[in-house]
Amino acid sequence: MTSLERPVKRRTRFPFAHYRKRIIVTLEPGDTIAMRLERTHTPYRGTLASIYRQLVEWHVEAERQLKRKARKKRRAV
Repeated sequence: MTSLERPVKRRTRFPFAHYRKRIIVTLEPGDTIAMRLERTHTPYRGTLASIYRQLVEWHVEAERQLKRKARKKRRAV
């Protein structure tokens, strides 16, 4: 695995929502991710740990929603 020594930038393939601009994602040294809209200057940064934690929370909540719906469906039958 290669260590991150300098920023790596990538652009998404499709425009984001109603903004009609693609998102620029930058992996930065120091374990941070920065995102901004194309042709804008304001980056939104987060550490990899906090972003990972948020993704896990979203996943867990989605699983709980599925279980609730299944339970509700079983009770209705």
